[in-house]
Amino acid sequence: MSRIHYMDALRGTAMLLGIVFHSLLFLVPYDAWPVHDAWAHATDPRQNPYALAISGLHGFRMPLFFAISGFFTAMMWQSRGIRRVLRHRLLRIGVPLLAGMVTIVQVTNWLFSGQAFPLLSWPLAWVDGLAHLWFLWHLLLMTGGLAIAQRLGLEFRRRAWWVLVPLALVPQFLMQERLAFGADYSVGLLPVPRVFVYYTIFFLFGVFFYQNNIEVKRRWTFALLPAVLAVLPAGMMLMHDERFRQFDASWIWAAASVLQIAYVWLMCFGLIALFRWIAARERFWVRYLSDSSYWLYLVHVPLVIGAQTAVAPWHVSVHLKVVAVLSAVTACLLGSYQLAVRYTVIGTVLNGPRTRRSRAGVAPVAG
Repeated sequence: MSRIHYMDALRGTAMLLGIVFHSLLFLVPYDAWPVHDAWAHATDPRQNPYALAISGLHGFRMPLFFAISGFFTAMMWQSRGIRRVLRHRLLRIGVPLLAGMVTIVQVTNWLFSGQAFPLLSWPLAWVDGLAHLWFLWHLLLMTGGLAIAQRLGLEFRRRAWWVLVPLALVPQFLMQERLAFGADYSVGLLPVPRVFVYYTIFFLFGVFFYQNNIEVKRRWTFALLPAVLAVLPAGMMLMHDERFRQFDASWIWAAASVLQIAYVWLMCFGLIALFRWIAARERFWVRYLSDSSYWLYLVHVPLVIGAQTAVAPWHVSVHLKVVAVLSAVTACLLGSYQLAVRYTVIGTVLNGPRTRRSRAGVAPVAG
């Protein structure tokens, strides 16, 4: 099975943007996050550039990731069969999820709780939620659902599946309780229906995208401009500008939902086109980005929270704090990946076996 390198790089980038997203959260008054900088509460959210950046990242990152996951699932399904897909997903997704449930999830939930965990609570801390690893559980459920669909003879080659693009508006509209730009989360073992349906739509679109060999032309890169410069600000304005409070809230949210769905699809197609342009060929940085991003995302949250806790009291510019958090976390994560993961059994589980580069060139890499 040949690799599609630009999609590999895009999947890795979507994960790395999750680290950026979480690294910025202490600069907005988001109650669910355990660390807050005093600047976040003293700054008007409408004047806070990090609030816009967080909304922009959240608005497309996870839908894009699920679409790419559906793409690669269909790719493996077509070349190896659905049984191989299930075995592969249980190894590459199920094993890391189980390992994370008894390690990283406990630490993360403990940090979020803000209080001491009784010793007996640690083994079952994941019952309260899977933290940032919820997406692995969703992917396993979606892959199982795809296997059932395959047994029932469901095909994804018909053009009628383009209906998935506008269909995403339905679960998006049902998320109006939180009034955030982008989709809700569902960290529990029992997924929230509207959230699961929302991400399943993007996963199935990825399947449809691959099976129909849809080609995104490079000119789609220009879709990123209206998405970032017009659609995102307009959606944020509809939701948060007091001048719109005089109108019916349901209609305002309906309009905002349309803008959110337009934003996510424009970003998805625009980024696919962009990465097809800059990462079409196999290069070491493309493979390294794809491989390392998985480990980095799995373990990053406790490090991010620790770094934010350390820099929050500093009497320096918040921009320097952001740079400090991202630099420290990235250095620690990349160091741990290179020294303790990439060429070990952990790296083999996550990405398959890898061999070290020789001085004469690049040694063959097993995939």
